[in-house]
Amino acid sequence: MAKVHVIARFVAHEGRENQLRALLQSMLTPTRSDSGCELYDLYNSDSRGRFYLCETWESQAALDRHMATPHFKRLERTGAELVKEPFEINLVKKLLTGAAAA
Repeated sequence: MAKVHVIARFVAHEGRENQLRALLQSMLTPTRSDSGCELYDLYNSDSRGRFYLCETWESQAALDRHMATPHFKRLERTGAELVKEPFEINLVKKLLTGAAAA
């Protein structure tokens, strides 16, 4: 099974930054307990109200199970009111360099 790496970006409506931060922080504990979750870390950027989740899942099936959980559904429902643009969810692959890339 191939690991799945995700970087998700959230941009808060002005004045809703603290609410979005709290919502995203509330996802950490339950998601880290999800079967197949290997990494689930939250970051904020220098740009006010911009947050990133960096995730690693053991497989696409594990990510799919996460996206069906009540805590993910709550994020979708509640988060939609707090962001000024749709969530950006990117499935990414690590770029190899040197001999590993050959």
